[in-house]
Amino acid sequence: MNGPTATATPAGGAPPVPAEGLRAEGIVKRYAGVPVLSGVTVTVRPGEVVGLVGHNGAGKSTLLRTLSGATRPDEGTISVNGGRIALTGPAVALKAGISTVYQELSLLPNLTITQNVFLGRERRRGTRTLDGEGMRRAARDLVGRFGLRVDVDRPLGHYPVATRQLLEIAVATERDTRFLLLDEPTTSLEGEQVDRLLELIKSLTRESGLGVLLVDHKLDELYAVADSVVALVDGQVRIAGPVEEVDRADVVRAIAGEEAAVHLAEAGQYDQLPAEELVDLAGGRPQGRRPVSPPPDGARPSLRVRGLRGPGLSDVSLDAYPGRVLGVYGLIGSGRTEFLRALVGLDGIDAGRVELFGEPYRPRNPSHAQRAGVVYLTEERKVDGIVPELDSATNVVLPVLHGFSRYGVLDRRAMARSATRFMDQLHVRGDRDAPVVSLSGGNQQKVLLARALAQEPRLLLLDEPTKGVDIGVKTEIHRLLRRLASEQGMTVVVVSSEEEEILDVSDDVVTFSHGRCDGGTQLASELSLVKLRRVAWGAA
Repeated sequence: MNGPTATATPAGGAPPVPAEGLRAEGIVKRYAGVPVLSGVTVTVRPGEVVGLVGHNGAGKSTLLRTLSGATRPDEGTISVNGGRIALTGPAVALKAGISTVYQELSLLPNLTITQNVFLGRERRRGTRTLDGEGMRRAARDLVGRFGLRVDVDRPLGHYPVATRQLLEIAVATERDTRFLLLDEPTTSLEGEQVDRLLELIKSLTRESGLGVLLVDHKLDELYAVADSVVALVDGQVRIAGPVEEVDRADVVRAIAGEEAAVHLAEAGQYDQLPAEELVDLAGGRPQGRRPVSPPPDGARPSLRVRGLRGPGLSDVSLDAYPGRVLGVYGLIGSGRTEFLRALVGLDGIDAGRVELFGEPYRPRNPSHAQRAGVVYLTEERKVDGIVPELDSATNVVLPVLHGFSRYGVLDRRAMARSATRFMDQLHVRGDRDAPVVSLSGGNQQKVLLARALAQEPRLLLLDEPTKGVDIGVKTEIHRLLRRLASEQGMTVVVVSSEEEEILDVSDDVVTFSHGRCDGGTQLASELSLVKLRRVAWGAA
């Protein structure tokens, strides 16, 4: 994509100040005296995409919240096309043409798609009568441009998370937007949906002159669409420049640390690795995939499923073994999440047989599942996971509070000791005494994992456990899950939409398609990306 190049200021640099664009200059933000952003300067010009990367806690979300008016900086200025502006709230940012789409969904699930599109800016015929048909036509045109096959008269909540994510972006572009801020917009998307979104971003910048600030930890996506890249490290701009001048290996080294750099050097491919190989190396696999052996002869599965049917499931059969990680891969709508929900009692089981550690198992609800040693980590940490106003320790022990109660009084010291033990195991960083929502997304995910471990699971079910986290945190989580299986004998089931993650973390892999899984388990070390995709698409 041709066009002007966005500017950012690495530590010690001083680029020329552009006349046009959205510019954050010298932004400083502190929480409880701790700096989160330290003199950050970034500019997004009309008609270009700036890719923003960084480790969890680097300050990416804080920068977006500052530019969106949700957070006010302690120091620094923000300007639009050369004129300074005080972003005292999101409404002021919207009026200035700045729209933001966060990872957490904001549209209202109980309203129809049309109502969500025109919420707060309804069209009228005359002074009083709503132009319902006109709004429906406009909503159909909008969703059509984004390649969505939806009924604009149906409530938004009837559609999956991926569809709602695309609609969030679609609605944001309809608000006289000049600058669009996107926070990990592809985390709920897959395959063709990701490609479609990236093409739409290119089209919007090229045809309407939209300026886009894109936060994305997936370097292949970022380099496919961005004109320039900015890497934040510990609240400072460490790397900035046009994509053709910023080496991917340097980006990974900045955000994943020296360990990744060592692996890169050992591989002898420091300058020319594609993004997916950089992720592999940051995860510690410079010489190929981790070798995996099959279960020992005569091993008995801890989870045995035959002919399972239920909501979104038509015929599922599989085995999972103690001391191993089972990866579950499938496209959106394949039944992969519905399978976990059935195992934990959130959705009913209509037919089939499930055995857990050799005994018949049919959970009535999550509490029943927990008592049987089955613990589930949801995909949507902000919706179904953390309690944002509570501190980290309380979030960790919430499901097991009864174990700290004596005569109706909570032993808070014991609670804190237990929570600290699990959070230390996961290296949770940040102020643990503050509301958990103040932590970075990656550390919030670690808190949820600590909560799962506090319940002492024998079967751990994880849905997208590294959604929206950076390479370094993803590596930590993968190693933890493999250690829980190999050292503690736990059975771990991981659902992920990322092929690389499935092949990295798993011992065994099964694929779901159209609510079915035939039980054909394959060793992760014997699968290629191409073969995994073909099986998931039913083409193997």
